[in-house]
Amino acid sequence: MRTLILLLFLLPLVGTVQDSNAQAVFIWDDISNEEFTLWAQNNLPCPVYLKAEPDSLDTKFERFVPKGGKDKLIQLPIDSLDSPSEFKGQVRYHLTLGNPNAIHDSSYKYLLPYPKGKSHILIQGNNSAFTHNMPNSKYAFDFKMPENSLISAARGGTVGFVSVNNKKGGDNEDYLQQANKIMVCHNDGTIAVYAHLRHKGALVDVGEQVYAGEVIGFSGNTGFSTTPHLHFVVLAGSKSVPVTFRELSDPLQSGFAYEQKLNFSLE
Repeated sequence: MRTLILLLFLLPLVGTVQDSNAQAVFIWDDISNEEFTLWAQNNLPCPVYLKAEPDSLDTKFERFVPKGGKDKLIQLPIDSLDSPSEFKGQVRYHLTLGNPNAIHDSSYKYLLPYPKGKSHILIQGNNSAFTHNMPNSKYAFDFKMPENSLISAARGGTVGFVSVNNKKGGDNEDYLQQANKIMVCHNDGTIAVYAHLRHKGALVDVGEQVYAGEVIGFSGNTGFSTTPHLHFVVLAGSKSVPVTFRELSDPLQSGFAYEQKLNFSLE
């Protein structure tokens, strides 16, 4: 038996993993009984959906791995591979935090993602022509905020990912992967994303429990961003889902300021 441990790191909103944040998912190989096996161990406090794409094969291997769980990601006869050692390096990974089959609790009313008494203008709402027109951003909200503004959890859950090391940002898609962010896992399997945080702008750690209204970080201007703001979205797998906010009966509209009137909630 041979074992190799690879370390993956989570990528931006959805996707392949990239930050020096935590030991997210271990991938190791095992050669025994004429079989080559790649195993995946999920060390995150949230479930993950992991996809492996070997360059040498016209197929994809997909696994849903619960938090703390492990599973066989790829298993192939050893004689089907020209070189097992080279095969390992030809596999590309794509990871999505949360349950890909999550059903969002549409009855849940979110808090606005900033503390009581604060008011911010919505500069881009749902289904906009600029950037909120893809499956993972269709139901996103962009609130204009001066850098270093406090942001708070819109819903309680478990912190599943934190990115704080990026410093760059601007109106250029080259910065797309540079956004600092916090991702919070909800009990219905969905994930809340708070993006464009400042450098070192998180006040919470992976695995920490947060409640709705708890201050979790500071806004910034990292990543693909035309102005300092907070990007907030809830994802079920790789798709954004519509959300409603407490004390706001009508859908939020761009150009209007919205004040957070509630303090916190243990829900």
